[in-house]
Amino acid sequence: MLAVAVAGGGWYAFRWLHIARVVEDTPTSRIRSAAQGYVELSGRCRALDGTQNLAPLTQRPCVWWHFRVQQKVESGTRGRRRESWRTINSGRSEQPFLLDDGTGQCMVQPTGADILTGESTTWYGSTPWPTQAAGAGLLRPQGHRYRYFEERIYEHEQAYVLGQFRTHTSAGQRDLQAEVTALLAEWKQDQSQLAERFDLDSDGSVSLSEWEHAREEAKRAVTERNLDRPSQPTLHVVGRPEAGRLFLIAAFPEGAIARRYRRRAVVAFVGFVAATYALGWLLQGVFG
Repeated sequence: MLAVAVAGGGWYAFRWLHIARVVEDTPTSRIRSAAQGYVELSGRCRALDGTQNLAPLTQRPCVWWHFRVQQKVESGTRGRRRESWRTINSGRSEQPFLLDDGTGQCMVQPTGADILTGESTTWYGSTPWPTQAAGAGLLRPQGHRYRYFEERIYEHEQAYVLGQFRTHTSAGQRDLQAEVTALLAEWKQDQSQLAERFDLDSDGSVSLSEWEHAREEAKRAVTERNLDRPSQPTLHVVGRPEAGRLFLIAAFPEGAIARRYRRRAVVAFVGFVAATYALGWLLQGVFG
């Protein structure tokens, strides 16, 4: 157990310190001008149009939730009874939501993210699913064998996101060259009209130089036609990065997130040092 504590304390201390450094060293981008790739964003949370997300235990509207239901388990003999909590039900929201920073909106796909919330609720009851409102069983009266835990991120709450940023159009990017080729093929079906427009030396055929002129004219026509079309809406999406990079969503300012992870790293390092000392003392006692 001490060896596990040494390994775990060292690993968590290093990981949480690394997360704090990543948060501090990554500059915040604006959604409108963010580069494609790994970015840091900050803005207000919003539900996607036409969607509703209710936290399962409290039924409170939010943009993200995580819940856990635990049952009290007793073990040991009479006089040495021990109590512990066993998780019997849990879940977390996978529904996307929007992040709005004033310059644009970005859809956040929370699957696989490390998430820190600003609000959580714990209460107790006597049934596997809560039948009383959150807060009614906070003092854990005798006989309540179930514990309920839920955390949420609300709409309009300020959130910080660190992940992979991508931009898509609803109909895909237009292929200008393909449109030019299609227009030229259409013109070639009427050879007399083609010669009338582009046979500049009137020799009865369209030469290579005249065909280049026709190609330029087709490009100009396609460009003007695209300008007359309604602009294609863009969709910005941020999600899990590749290659195991940190994906973080937090309902805290950037500075508070870094401080929180640094405190965690300090606690883990203290545990690592204490476990290392205890393990050394134990081995010295065993092997002399």
